[in-house]
Amino acid sequence: MTDEALNDIILQGEGYYTEFKRSFNSDLKKEIVAFANASGGRIFLGIDDDGDIPGIAVSNSLLSKIQDAAQSCDPPVHITTKVLEKNVILIDVPEGRNKPYRCTKGFYIRVGANAQKLTTESIVDFIQKEGRIRFDEQIRLDVSVDNYFSKTRWENYIQLSEINPRLDPYVVLKSLGAVKSHNDVDYFTNAGVLTFTDKPVKFLPQAVVTCVAYNGNTKVDIIDRKEFDENIFSNIDAAIAFIERHINVSSIINDVVRKDLWEIPKVALREAIVNAVLHRDYLEKGARVTIEVFNDKIIISNPGGLPKGLKEKDFGKYSLARNSVLADILLRAHYIEKLGTGIHRINNELSKALLPKAVFEFSNFFSVIFNRVKGGQKGGQKGGQKGGQKLTPKQEEVFILIKANNQITRSELCSELDINASAVQKHIDQLKAKGYIIRTGGSRGGYWKILNDKE
Repeated sequence: MTDEALNDIILQGEGYYTEFKRSFNSDLKKEIVAFANASGGRIFLGIDDDGDIPGIAVSNSLLSKIQDAAQSCDPPVHITTKVLEKNVILIDVPEGRNKPYRCTKGFYIRVGANAQKLTTESIVDFIQKEGRIRFDEQIRLDVSVDNYFSKTRWENYIQLSEINPRLDPYVVLKSLGAVKSHNDVDYFTNAGVLTFTDKPVKFLPQAVVTCVAYNGNTKVDIIDRKEFDENIFSNIDAAIAFIERHINVSSIINDVVRKDLWEIPKVALREAIVNAVLHRDYLEKGARVTIEVFNDKIIISNPGGLPKGLKEKDFGKYSLARNSVLADILLRAHYIEKLGTGIHRINNELSKALLPKAVFEFSNFFSVIFNRVKGGQKGGQKGGQKGGQKLTPKQEEVFILIKANNQITRSELCSELDINASAVQKHIDQLKAKGYIIRTGGSRGGYWKILNDKE
């Protein structure tokens, strides 16, 4: 692997197939079994989480310890190692043929960019029932990249995820699991079809989001109905816009700060929609993600129920992504804040707005029910908005840079502040929540609007 290829991998950051570790320690076994229990992956020793390359003291003794760590897993994991430039060791972990694997700390599986611990019962059930190759990882030999790659979808994605545009799209798509090669031809996986083609429904007719608004509390009088059949990102945004048209949205103005106040927090609704399109069972072709707006409630449902291996008693405690590749793609585009936090985030937003918790139902479908309370959030957050909220020192640094350049990118903020992308995103989200900034326009041609000029 050349220095340039290694730098390209580092620029993409950690993900479902990639893990960076600064040094050799006992956690290495955990990462090895997590990849073996999922779809395989690569561990780079000598690279920090933020992409710095301190390197590692390479020796035959260390290489032996790495092999011993893999062999001590139960059953043993057969890895290969390679010493790269800059004193980095690449550990290639294949998908295991004898799942499930465990280390001394327990059973782990790769979820997004992390190794997640699971109970023995959960991981055995998950692997047995979901099969070795999950839906989103399956290669589509009828959808070649040469014929169906959408440059527009790709350009939108690299802006959302802040991937360096100079990177070869094919290399990035393969590292994301969106593309696989067969007989030297590149084809999309189902995850790639859903995100990087113009019309996913041409190949996956079930990839539709249906939105319906009713006049009343029952499914009798339909006042609006829309079906969205673009890629996943477009469908999520269109579904949010549909709900906005059919619920109460007011504004709060304090000094120069104006904030739209949805009767049900937009963050909670968006989280539920993202979860629905991400965790739906795409093998179920006769059902769709459905969003229903009634006078007294909003129901967001998806076919599939809980992922196999996730027991009802563990709901909210553990996270099992039915479509792990798709989850990683959405995570990198900041459509997911952090895997496994969606349910908590929904109820936290409702709690802050002094609204009832959402109701979660699961059988063959998974549903989130938001009760529409008369008056919604109105007044519930008045005290919190009044006069604005103080900023932490790091938030202040981000705010000052945005004030100085309202078109500054997240990548530029990372460089200026010497922090990673997730930390920058967290500070931006907090500045938005506190009423200091909003984003006007899209990733291309958009800019940051200052709402509160008081530092």
